[in-house]
Amino acid sequence: MVARYDNITIKAELSKDGWIIDRPVITRSGIFTYRNGSKTVKEYRPAEEVFKEDSLNTLRGIPITDKHNGLLNAESNLDGIVVGSVMSPGEKADNNVVADIVIHNVKRIGARRELSLGYTCKVDESPGEFNGEKYDCIQKDITYNHLAVVTKGRAGNARIRLDTDDLSSFPTEDDMAETNMSKIRLDTGLEYSASPEVVVYVSELNTKLTALQTKLDKAEGERDTHKTAIETLKADHAKELTKMGDSARSRVKLEEKAKTLSVKFDDVTDRDLKIAIAEKLGAKLEWTNRSDDYVDSAYDLTITNEDEKNKTAGKQKTTTTEKQDKAAGGSTSSQEARAKMIARIRGDKEAA
Repeated sequence: MVARYDNITIKAELSKDGWIIDRPVITRSGIFTYRNGSKTVKEYRPAEEVFKEDSLNTLRGIPITDKHNGLLNAESNLDGIVVGSVMSPGEKADNNVVADIVIHNVKRIGARRELSLGYTCKVDESPGEFNGEKYDCIQKDITYNHLAVVTKGRAGNARIRLDTDDLSSFPTEDDMAETNMSKIRLDTGLEYSASPEVVVYVSELNTKLTALQTKLDKAEGERDTHKTAIETLKADHAKELTKMGDSARSRVKLEEKAKTLSVKFDDVTDRDLKIAIAEKLGAKLEWTNRSDDYVDSAYDLTITNEDEKNKTAGKQKTTTTEKQDKAAGGSTSSQEARAKMIARIRGDKEAA
């Protein structure tokens, strides 16, 4: 939606209380010229849009203001701005729209006698031609906001209905310049002039953008926190799996050792199984109120001593066997003795 300001002329009549009461032309259909910065744009207001009932009804009750002050609403500061009101919906009169108006603050408007409508509309960017005149776009869905008292009108029939000499005595000004302009500062540092409603709209957008950026920053921070927590959980899980694997392998060794010693291990904890194995191997220790580290160390020491005894016994057995083999067959090794024995059983003759 865009804002537009068009113009008509008041035919002044004073009430008994000094109010200006009139039923002037408010606007018309046709082509209107607008300025967009340094660019001039011709916009077509077709009759089917200008005389649409929904659009005409929006005229009733809108304020009449001293010059344009941007688009107004209930939150606007209307002090010293509003000088009257439009009393009726718009009505078609040939190619024009008329409506009943009343102006109470006559002193405020001074010598100014022309009116300029402020409204919003949708703009169809389709160019074309009407009555031999080309236009750049088309106005649609016109909704009126206020009626401003200005010095110079726009519409061709928006003239003060006085003699030409009287008309020439009035100063002229571009009605679009009537709007109080404010400054918009961009992030680049550049400033642009804009009507108050545009400044408010841009300010609201900037506020929303700031809020969205805050939410985005918060969401990114939470994402990074969750990501770190997930990585920590993964590392802890990997450590736990390794620990569980080591524990399982240790349990298998314990049970294998228990089997060789005929120690029962079903439904027995690792600690109790280590104590049972150590005692089976001859350890005479006091286990009550001892820490797990103590039990582990005692068990490892017992197993180490048992392994050393087995190695010593194995060596002694091997030595004894070799001596027996030599005594039986004169061989220098048990392998040779066995080979000779097998040969005798077969009946083979010994080599000379």
